[in-house]
Amino acid sequence: MVDNFSIALTHVLMAIALWRMLHRDDLDHEVSPRMRWQQQRDAETATRPATTEDTPGHA
Repeated sequence: MVDNFSIALTHVLMAIALWRMLHRDDLDHEVSPRMRWQQQRDAETATRPATTEDTPGHA
């Protein structure tokens, strides 16, 4: 009885994981990890205030 329960429980948990994975919004978008990193970097620099280190020609 316990063996059947443990097998059923693991299969149900895998089915839930598969269901959640298939219904993610980011599965519809083909974005490479590099592109995602660049988007995050650009968003961070846009929200960060400019400092003297960011200005070109400043030593």
